Amino acid sequence: MSQKGIRILAVERGSVAESIGLAPGDRLLEADGHRIADELSLRFYLAGEIIDLLIRRTDGREEHLEVDLSDGTTLGVQVEEFRTRTCNNACLFCFVDQLPPGVRPALRIKDDDYRLSFLHGNYITLTNLNAKDISRIIEHRLSPLYVSVHATDPDLRARILGREKADDLKRKIKKLIKQRIRLHAQIVLMPGMNDGKHLEKTVRDLHRYYPGVQSVAIVPLGLSDYGPAKDRLKPVTPAFCRRTIRQVKKWQDLYRSQTGKTFVYLADEFYIQGGVEIPERSHYDDFAQVEDGVGMVRIYLDEFESEWKRQRKSRLSLRGTLVTGKLFYPILQACISRFNRKFGSHLQVREAESIFMGKTITVAGLLAGQDILNAIRDEDPGDFIVIPHESVSQTEGLLLDDFSIEDLSDSLGKPVFSSGPTVREFFRLLKRQSAVRT
Repeated sequence: MSQKGIRILAVERGSVAESIGLAPGDRLLEADGHRIADELSLRFYLAGEIIDLLIRRTDGREEHLEVDLSDGTTLGVQVEEFRTRTCNNACLFCFVDQLPPGVRPALRIKDDDYRLSFLHGNYITLTNLNAKDISRIIEHRLSPLYVSVHATDPDLRARILGREKADDLKRKIKKLIKQRIRLHAQIVLMPGMNDGKHLEKTVRDLHRYYPGVQSVAIVPLGLSDYGPAKDRLKPVTPAFCRRTIRQVKKWQDLYRSQTGKTFVYLADEFYIQGGVEIPERSHYDDFAQVEDGVGMVRIYLDEFESEWKRQRKSRLSLRGTLVTGKLFYPILQACISRFNRKFGSHLQVREAESIFMGKTITVAGLLAGQDILNAIRDEDPGDFIVIPHESVSQTEGLLLDDFSIEDLSDSLGKPVFSSGPTVREFFRLLKRQSAVRT
């Protein structure tokens, strides 16, 4: 009997899959004789024209179906998720180990899966990759991948990852980029650990692989009030941020003069915490690591400016509260003050302290429901509340502590909305609320 393949969860109406008789519960076993192991192999092996599919029906019968995708259409099925590979490291700063009791169970999964790196931009360490995995990445052209490096010194990297022996990072990087798999690297910067001369070595080592390694993101260590990390690592301070900005700027200027690309980018938190102005848009090139908090504030500021100018001046009848984290609060406060002056609205911004994770956690994306409640429980929030889009899981619709938007609305007695992924959608939300009030 053939390998079990992957199960179809849903079939799109009017799709190729529907036309050839595929149904939920059927299993896709092979495509042109190649075993279908997960969603990625399905994508790869269905990139041909006339394809022979081997399927297993819900009653156990196996049959071959011919599918014609020569016009570029897709099969039109939703399939089951693959089992995520978990991390085999014990990183000093592991975010999962720093989570408090009561977080969503999904957050406690330590993933280190190259498939999630390709599909969703999750960072992997490459320690889980064996020769077969690398061959598959190359065969399927799974590029780009996002790699947590932290340090290129083998012994220091092993210490950071909590491994007994150094791994073969450089060999894997060389093999991947030789086959034109592009990589984006990440460094979680820890004061007194991988900064200073260690950071210089890591950045210079990675730049030797450019353009195979296309970018390096440096993000600051985050410490919650939970887990062992806070006992052995130093916190990031404003002075440390300023020193890091000065050190990294020399390399940024050098690489930009050599290649036209900044190459090594600092997370927004360095600039905000260090009291240094956010770089201009051109500094970030193609914003390759924006999901890691690199250039996110610049995008917001530019989009706000564009929308603010684009909107015709008219009064907006708005009384509401916007909640954000400590880090982004002064930026959002300045933008909303301009908004109020132009449109005659009465919006207020509230800074939510992260009590759930710990007071040193300042980013809006890690606010819990109870943090938002605490920020405005004794205040008059006006007619509605807007919370950060990034604090709500887009798959489950929940905040860190399992609060839903509906739960917050019930507790506050006011409608609660997430801000939307773009500034334009945020402006649309405000205009809709103004129309409701009038």
